[in-house]
Amino acid sequence: MPEFNQPKPSRFEQFGLYYLNIFRRYSMGQSAFQVPDALLTKRVKTISLVGIAWSSVVGIICVFPMIWVDLYYANAPFFVHYGWVAGVTILATAIEFYCLFYISLKAVHKVSELINMQDNQHQSLDGIFGVKNILARTALEIDDPELKILGIDPFKQISKKNLFVLGLLYKGKIIVTNFILKYSLRFTAGNELLGIPILYAAIPVEVFWNSMVIKKVIYEARLRLFGYALANKIADTMQSEGYLGLLSPMAKKGCLRAIGNAVVMTRNYHPNMVILLLRFRDLLQIDEEDRYDDWELFLHSLNSVSDKERNFLLDLFTVAAAFDGKLSVLEKDHLKAAYQQDFDLYYGRLEKLTGHLKDGRLNAALSLCRLDFIKG
Repeated sequence: MPEFNQPKPSRFEQFGLYYLNIFRRYSMGQSAFQVPDALLTKRVKTISLVGIAWSSVVGIICVFPMIWVDLYYANAPFFVHYGWVAGVTILATAIEFYCLFYISLKAVHKVSELINMQDNQHQSLDGIFGVKNILARTALEIDDPELKILGIDPFKQISKKNLFVLGLLYKGKIIVTNFILKYSLRFTAGNELLGIPILYAAIPVEVFWNSMVIKKVIYEARLRLFGYALANKIADTMQSEGYLGLLSPMAKKGCLRAIGNAVVMTRNYHPNMVILLLRFRDLLQIDEEDRYDDWELFLHSLNSVSDKERNFLLDLFTVAAAFDGKLSVLEKDHLKAAYQQDFDLYYGRLEKLTGHLKDGRLNAALSLCRLDFIKG
Protein backbone atom coordinates (compact mmCIF):
# COMPACT_ATOMS: atom_id res chain seq x y z
CA MET A 1 0.00 0.00 0.00
CA PRO A 2 1.21 3.54 -0.74
CA GLU A 3 2.56 5.22 2.39
CA PHE A 4 1.53 8.80 1.59
CA ASN A 5 -1.51 10.46 3.11
CA GLN A 6 -4.45 9.76 0.84
CA PRO A 7 -7.37 12.21 0.88
CA LYS A 8 -10.81 10.70 1.10
CA PRO A 9 -12.78 10.64 -2.16
CA SER A 10 -15.13 13.61 -2.49
CA ARG A 11 -18.87 13.00 -2.47
CA PHE A 12 -18.84 13.58 -6.19
CA GLU A 13 -16.20 10.89 -6.66
CA GLN A 14 -18.15 8.59 -4.34
CA PHE A 15 -21.17 9.11 -6.60
CA GLY A 16 -19.08 7.81 -9.51
CA LEU A 17 -17.72 4.91 -7.48
CA TYR A 18 -21.26 3.89 -6.51
CA TYR A 19 -22.31 3.43 -10.13
CA LEU A 20 -19.04 1.81 -11.22
CA ASN A 21 -19.52 -0.75 -8.43
CA ILE A 22 -23.06 -1.66 -9.48
CA PHE A 23 -22.52 -1.81 -13.25
CA ARG A 24 -22.54 -5.38 -14.48
CA ARG A 25 -19.16 -6.71 -15.52
CA TYR A 26 -18.61 -7.92 -19.07
CA SER A 27 -15.07 -9.22 -19.45
CA MET A 28 -13.81 -10.25 -22.87
CA GLY A 29 -11.87 -13.01 -21.12
CA GLN A 30 -8.45 -12.16 -22.51
CA SER A 31 -5.76 -9.60 -21.92
CA ALA A 32 -5.95 -6.44 -23.98
CA PHE A 33 -2.33 -7.12 -24.97
CA GLN A 34 -3.61 -10.16 -26.87
CA VAL A 35 -6.10 -8.12 -28.91
CA PRO A 36 -4.93 -6.42 -32.15
CA ASP A 37 -4.70 -2.64 -31.88
CA ALA A 38 -7.05 -2.16 -34.83
CA LEU A 39 -9.78 -4.15 -33.07
CA LEU A 40 -9.26 -2.32 -29.77
CA THR A 41 -9.49 1.04 -31.56
CA LYS A 42 -12.66 -0.02 -33.37
CA ARG A 43 -14.36 -1.14 -30.17
CA VAL A 44 -13.42 2.04 -28.27
CA LYS A 45 -14.73 4.11 -31.21
CA THR A 46 -18.05 2.25 -31.05
CA ILE A 47 -18.34 2.96 -27.32
CA SER A 48 -17.58 6.62 -28.03
CA LEU A 49 -20.20 6.90 -30.80
CA VAL A 50 -22.88 5.31 -28.63
CA GLY A 51 -22.03 7.70 -25.79
CA ILE A 52 -22.11 10.70 -28.13
CA ALA A 53 -25.49 9.65 -29.53
CA TRP A 54 -27.03 9.34 -26.06
CA SER A 55 -25.51 12.62 -24.87
CA SER A 56 -26.93 14.38 -27.94
CA VAL A 57 -30.40 13.01 -27.26
CA VAL A 58 -30.18 14.13 -23.63
CA GLY A 59 -29.02 17.59 -24.71
CA ILE A 60 -31.92 18.04 -27.11
CA ILE A 61 -34.53 16.80 -24.62
CA CYS A 62 -33.24 18.98 -21.78
CA VAL A 63 -32.62 22.22 -23.66
CA PHE A 64 -35.95 22.21 -25.53
CA PRO A 65 -38.18 23.02 -22.50
CA MET A 66 -35.88 25.89 -21.51
CA ILE A 67 -36.32 27.48 -24.94
CA TRP A 68 -40.06 26.78 -25.09
CA VAL A 69 -40.66 28.46 -21.72
CA ASP A 70 -38.54 31.45 -22.76
CA LEU A 71 -40.65 31.91 -25.90
CA TYR A 72 -44.01 31.14 -24.27
CA TYR A 73 -43.56 33.76 -21.54
CA ALA A 74 -41.76 36.27 -23.76
CA ASN A 75 -44.54 38.85 -23.37
CA ALA A 76 -45.25 38.14 -19.69
CA PRO A 77 -44.12 40.47 -16.89
CA PHE A 78 -40.37 40.41 -16.23
CA PHE A 79 -40.46 38.40 -12.99
CA VAL A 80 -42.97 35.90 -14.39
CA HIS A 81 -40.97 35.45 -17.59
CA TYR A 82 -37.58 34.99 -16.03
CA GLY A 83 -38.93 33.20 -12.98
CA TRP A 84 -40.21 30.42 -15.24
CA VAL A 85 -37.02 30.48 -17.32
CA ALA A 86 -34.81 30.22 -14.22
CA GLY A 87 -36.87 27.42 -12.65
CA VAL A 88 -37.05 25.29 -15.77
CA THR A 89 -33.39 25.93 -16.57
CA ILE A 90 -32.23 24.81 -13.13
CA LEU A 91 -34.36 21.66 -13.24
CA ALA A 92 -33.45 20.76 -16.83
CA THR A 93 -29.76 21.42 -16.21
CA ALA A 94 -29.74 19.19 -13.13
CA ILE A 95 -31.40 16.38 -15.08
CA GLU A 96 -29.00 16.85 -17.99
CA PHE A 97 -25.92 16.77 -15.76
CA TYR A 98 -27.13 13.63 -14.01
CA CYS A 99 -27.76 11.89 -17.33
CA LEU A 100 -24.40 12.97 -18.76
CA PHE A 101 -22.60 11.74 -15.66
CA TYR A 102 -24.35 8.38 -15.98
CA ILE A 103 -23.53 8.13 -19.70
CA SER A 104 -19.89 9.03 -19.03
CA LEU A 105 -19.58 6.50 -16.20
CA LYS A 106 -21.17 3.78 -18.31
CA ALA A 107 -18.84 4.57 -21.21
CA VAL A 108 -15.62 4.48 -19.17
CA HIS A 109 -16.82 1.29 -17.48
CA LYS A 110 -17.24 -0.35 -20.90
CA VAL A 111 -13.77 0.76 -21.93
CA SER A 112 -12.31 -0.72 -18.73
CA GLU A 113 -14.07 -4.02 -19.40
CA LEU A 114 -12.80 -3.95 -22.97
CA ILE A 115 -9.24 -3.60 -21.72
CA ASN A 116 -9.96 -6.28 -19.08
CA MET A 117 -8.61 -4.23 -16.20
CA GLN A 118 -9.21 -7.06 -13.73
CA ASP A 119 -6.03 -8.64 -15.11
CA ASN A 120 -4.01 -5.44 -14.77
CA GLN A 121 -4.80 -4.29 -11.24
CA HIS A 122 -2.15 -4.34 -8.54
CA GLN A 123 -2.71 -4.37 -4.78
CA SER A 124 -0.15 -1.61 -4.19
CA LEU A 125 -2.36 0.80 -6.16
CA ASP A 126 -5.54 0.59 -4.10
CA GLY A 127 -7.18 3.75 -2.79
CA ILE A 128 -7.26 7.01 -4.74
CA PHE A 129 -5.17 5.51 -7.55
CA GLY A 130 -7.23 2.36 -7.87
CA VAL A 131 -8.80 1.75 -11.28
CA LYS A 132 -12.34 2.68 -10.23
CA ASN A 133 -11.26 5.87 -8.46
CA ILE A 134 -9.33 6.96 -11.54
CA LEU A 135 -12.28 6.16 -13.81
CA ALA A 136 -14.75 7.96 -11.54
CA ARG A 137 -12.66 11.15 -11.64
CA THR A 138 -12.21 10.80 -15.40
CA ALA A 139 -15.91 10.31 -16.14
CA LEU A 140 -17.01 13.18 -13.90
CA GLU A 141 -14.10 15.43 -14.95
CA ILE A 142 -12.89 15.78 -11.37
CA ASP A 143 -9.35 17.03 -10.86
CA ASP A 144 -6.89 14.46 -9.57
CA PRO A 145 -5.74 15.10 -5.99
CA GLU A 146 -2.75 17.40 -5.49
CA LEU A 147 -0.18 15.25 -3.73
CA LYS A 148 3.52 15.22 -3.06
CA ILE A 149 4.78 11.66 -3.34
CA LEU A 150 8.42 11.29 -2.28
CA GLY A 151 8.53 15.10 -2.22
CA ILE A 152 7.83 15.43 -5.96
CA ASP A 153 5.88 18.62 -6.69
CA PRO A 154 4.12 18.52 -10.10
CA PHE A 155 3.33 22.25 -9.92
CA LYS A 156 6.91 23.24 -9.15
CA GLN A 157 7.24 25.23 -12.38
CA ILE A 158 3.70 26.49 -12.96
CA SER A 159 1.48 29.06 -11.24
CA LYS A 160 -1.61 27.64 -9.54
CA LYS A 161 -3.38 30.90 -10.38
CA ASN A 162 -2.92 30.05 -14.06
CA LEU A 163 -4.41 26.61 -13.48
CA PHE A 164 -7.41 28.17 -11.73
CA VAL A 165 -8.04 30.65 -14.57
CA LEU A 166 -7.80 27.90 -17.17
CA GLY A 167 -10.30 25.86 -15.18
CA LEU A 168 -12.79 28.73 -15.10
CA LEU A 169 -12.46 29.29 -18.84
CA TYR A 170 -13.07 25.60 -19.48
CA LYS A 171 -16.15 25.45 -17.27
CA GLY A 172 -17.66 28.53 -18.95
CA LYS A 173 -17.26 27.31 -22.52
CA ILE A 174 -20.92 26.41 -23.12
CA ILE A 175 -22.30 29.68 -21.75
CA VAL A 176 -19.83 31.71 -23.81
CA THR A 177 -20.50 29.72 -26.99
CA ASN A 178 -24.27 30.08 -26.61
CA PHE A 179 -23.94 33.80 -25.97
CA ILE A 180 -21.72 34.44 -28.99
CA LEU A 181 -23.83 32.32 -31.33
CA LYS A 182 -27.13 33.74 -30.16
CA TYR A 183 -26.18 37.40 -30.45
CA SER A 184 -24.20 36.90 -33.66
CA LEU A 185 -27.29 35.41 -35.27
CA ARG A 186 -29.54 38.12 -33.85
CA PHE A 187 -27.22 40.78 -35.27
CA THR A 188 -27.06 39.18 -38.71
CA ALA A 189 -30.48 37.50 -39.05
CA GLY A 190 -32.78 39.07 -36.43
CA ASN A 191 -34.89 37.13 -33.94
CA GLU A 192 -35.73 34.40 -36.45
CA LEU A 193 -33.82 32.42 -39.05
CA LEU A 194 -35.90 30.70 -41.76
CA GLY A 195 -38.94 31.18 -39.53
CA ILE A 196 -37.28 29.47 -36.54
CA PRO A 197 -36.61 31.50 -33.35
CA ILE A 198 -32.92 32.20 -32.82
CA LEU A 199 -33.16 30.76 -29.30
CA TYR A 200 -33.28 27.28 -30.84
CA ALA A 201 -29.65 27.78 -31.89
CA ALA A 202 -28.87 26.60 -28.35
CA ILE A 203 -29.83 23.04 -29.36
CA PRO A 204 -26.95 22.36 -31.79
CA VAL A 205 -24.57 24.11 -29.39
CA GLU A 206 -25.70 21.83 -26.56
CA VAL A 207 -25.39 18.76 -28.77
CA PHE A 208 -21.91 19.81 -29.87
CA TRP A 209 -20.58 20.39 -26.35
CA ASN A 210 -22.19 17.25 -24.92
CA SER A 211 -20.57 15.26 -27.72
CA MET A 212 -17.20 16.88 -27.04
CA VAL A 213 -17.48 16.10 -23.32
CA ILE A 214 -18.18 12.40 -23.97
CA LYS A 215 -15.42 12.22 -26.58
CA LYS A 216 -12.94 13.86 -24.20
CA VAL A 217 -13.96 11.60 -21.29
CA ILE A 218 -13.54 8.41 -23.32
CA TYR A 219 -10.22 9.58 -24.74
CA GLU A 220 -8.87 10.30 -21.27
CA ALA A 221 -10.30 7.05 -19.87
CA ARG A 222 -8.61 5.05 -22.62
CA LEU A 223 -5.32 6.91 -22.06
CA ARG A 224 -5.43 6.31 -18.31
CA LEU A 225 -6.41 2.66 -18.63
CA PHE A 226 -3.67 2.04 -21.17
CA GLY A 227 -1.18 3.82 -18.93
CA TYR A 228 -2.30 1.78 -15.92
CA ALA A 229 -1.93 -1.49 -17.85
CA LEU A 230 1.44 -0.49 -19.35
CA ALA A 231 2.89 0.71 -16.03
CA ASN A 232 2.03 -2.60 -14.38
CA LYS A 233 3.33 -4.55 -17.36
CA ILE A 234 6.64 -2.65 -17.22
CA ALA A 235 6.97 -3.11 -13.45
CA ASP A 236 6.13 -6.82 -13.62
CA THR A 237 8.74 -7.26 -16.37
CA MET A 238 11.35 -5.45 -14.28
CA GLN A 239 10.57 -7.75 -11.37
CA SER A 240 10.69 -10.95 -13.42
CA GLU A 241 13.81 -10.01 -15.38
CA GLY A 242 15.66 -8.74 -12.30
CA TYR A 243 16.95 -5.63 -14.10
CA LEU A 244 16.58 -3.35 -11.09
CA GLY A 245 18.89 -5.54 -9.04
CA LEU A 246 21.67 -4.81 -11.52
CA LEU A 247 21.54 -1.06 -10.90
CA SER A 248 23.90 0.86 -8.66
CA PRO A 249 22.44 2.85 -5.71
CA MET A 250 22.80 6.08 -7.70
CA ALA A 251 21.06 4.57 -10.74
CA LYS A 252 18.21 3.32 -8.55
CA LYS A 253 17.60 6.83 -7.26
CA GLY A 254 18.04 7.99 -10.84
CA CYS A 255 14.97 5.90 -11.75
CA LEU A 256 12.83 7.92 -9.36
CA ARG A 257 14.42 11.14 -10.61
CA ALA A 258 13.62 10.16 -14.20
CA ILE A 259 9.93 9.75 -13.35
CA GLY A 260 9.85 12.69 -10.93
CA ASN A 261 11.24 15.14 -13.46
CA ALA A 262 8.87 13.86 -16.14
CA VAL A 263 6.04 14.68 -13.70
CA VAL A 264 7.36 18.23 -13.19
CA MET A 265 7.80 18.81 -16.92
CA THR A 266 4.27 17.61 -17.59
CA ARG A 267 3.03 20.05 -14.93
CA ASN A 268 0.42 17.67 -13.52
CA TYR A 269 0.23 14.48 -11.51
CA HIS A 270 -1.25 12.39 -14.30
CA PRO A 271 -2.35 9.02 -12.86
CA ASN A 272 -0.25 7.14 -15.43
CA MET A 273 2.91 8.71 -14.05
CA VAL A 274 1.83 8.24 -10.44
CA ILE A 275 1.25 4.53 -11.03
CA LEU A 276 4.65 4.16 -12.69
CA LEU A 277 6.26 6.08 -9.80
CA LEU A 278 4.54 4.00 -7.10
CA ARG A 279 5.38 0.68 -8.74
CA PHE A 280 9.06 1.62 -9.10
CA ARG A 281 9.18 3.00 -5.58
CA ASP A 282 7.93 -0.32 -4.25
CA LEU A 283 10.23 -2.39 -6.45
CA LEU A 284 13.26 -0.30 -5.47
CA GLN A 285 12.14 -0.24 -1.82
CA ILE A 286 12.88 3.48 -1.52
CA ASP A 287 10.63 5.48 0.79
CA GLU A 288 12.66 8.52 1.82
CA GLU A 289 12.50 11.87 0.02
CA ASP A 290 15.65 12.99 -1.78
CA ARG A 291 14.77 15.83 -4.19
CA TYR A 292 13.58 13.45 -6.89
CA ASP A 293 12.09 16.36 -8.84
CA ASP A 294 15.41 18.24 -9.04
CA TRP A 295 16.42 18.52 -12.70
CA GLU A 296 20.10 19.20 -12.04
CA LEU A 297 20.38 16.12 -9.81
CA PHE A 298 18.81 14.00 -12.57
CA LEU A 299 21.35 15.32 -15.08
CA HIS A 300 24.09 14.61 -12.54
CA SER A 301 22.84 11.02 -12.24
CA LEU A 302 22.91 10.58 -16.02
CA ASN A 303 26.49 11.84 -16.17
CA SER A 304 27.69 9.79 -13.18
CA VAL A 305 26.34 6.29 -13.81
CA SER A 306 27.74 3.76 -16.27
CA ASP A 307 26.83 3.95 -19.97
CA LYS A 308 24.48 0.98 -19.67
CA GLU A 309 22.74 2.47 -16.63
CA ARG A 310 22.40 5.79 -18.47
CA ASN A 311 20.67 3.95 -21.32
CA PHE A 312 18.28 2.40 -18.80
CA LEU A 313 17.50 5.76 -17.17
CA LEU A 314 16.87 7.42 -20.53
CA ASP A 315 14.53 4.58 -21.47
CA LEU A 316 12.55 5.13 -18.27
CA PHE A 317 12.60 8.91 -18.65
CA THR A 318 11.29 8.60 -22.23
CA VAL A 319 8.45 6.29 -21.20
CA ALA A 320 7.46 8.49 -18.24
CA ALA A 321 7.52 11.67 -20.35
CA ALA A 322 5.16 10.08 -22.88
CA PHE A 323 2.71 8.61 -20.38
CA ASP A 324 0.29 11.55 -20.28
CA GLY A 325 -0.13 11.40 -24.06
CA LYS A 326 1.32 14.81 -24.88
CA LEU A 327 4.55 16.78 -24.99
CA SER A 328 4.72 20.08 -23.14
CA VAL A 329 6.82 23.06 -24.14
CA LEU A 330 8.80 22.63 -20.92
CA GLU A 331 9.60 19.02 -21.88
CA LYS A 332 10.92 20.01 -25.30
CA ASP A 333 13.13 22.66 -23.73
CA HIS A 334 14.72 20.14 -21.35
CA LEU A 335 14.99 17.02 -23.50
CA LYS A 336 18.17 18.03 -25.29
CA ALA A 337 19.98 18.45 -21.97
CA ALA A 338 19.03 14.91 -20.96
CA TYR A 339 19.45 13.13 -24.30
CA GLN A 340 22.54 15.10 -25.38
CA GLN A 341 24.15 13.41 -28.40
CA ASP A 342 21.38 10.80 -28.50
CA PHE A 343 18.59 13.37 -28.86
CA ASP A 344 17.39 12.28 -32.31
CA LEU A 345 17.30 8.63 -31.27
CA TYR A 346 15.31 9.08 -28.06
CA TYR A 347 13.14 11.98 -29.18
CA GLY A 348 11.95 9.98 -32.16
CA ARG A 349 10.97 7.15 -29.81
CA LEU A 350 9.24 9.63 -27.49
CA GLU A 351 7.15 11.08 -30.32
CA LYS A 352 6.13 7.63 -31.56
CA LEU A 353 5.19 6.41 -28.07
CA THR A 354 3.16 9.56 -27.39
CA GLY A 355 1.39 9.12 -30.72
CA HIS A 356 0.53 5.48 -29.99
CA LEU A 357 -0.93 6.42 -26.60
CA LYS A 358 -2.95 9.31 -28.08
CA ASP A 359 -4.33 7.13 -30.87
CA GLY A 360 -5.08 4.11 -28.69
CA ARG A 361 -2.54 1.64 -30.05
CA LEU A 362 -1.80 -0.33 -26.89
CA ASN A 363 0.45 -3.04 -28.29
CA ALA A 364 2.41 -0.61 -30.44
CA ALA A 365 2.95 1.47 -27.30
CA LEU A 366 4.11 -1.59 -25.36
CA SER A 367 6.78 -2.30 -27.98
CA LEU A 368 8.30 1.13 -27.22
CA CYS A 369 8.12 0.75 -23.43
CA ARG A 370 11.07 -1.61 -23.19
CA LEU A 371 13.60 -0.80 -20.46
CA ASP A 372 17.04 -2.32 -20.94
CA PHE A 373 20.67 -1.34 -21.01
CA ILE A 374 20.82 -0.85 -24.79
CA LYS A 375 20.94 2.64 -26.28
CA GLY A 376 17.71 3.79 -27.92
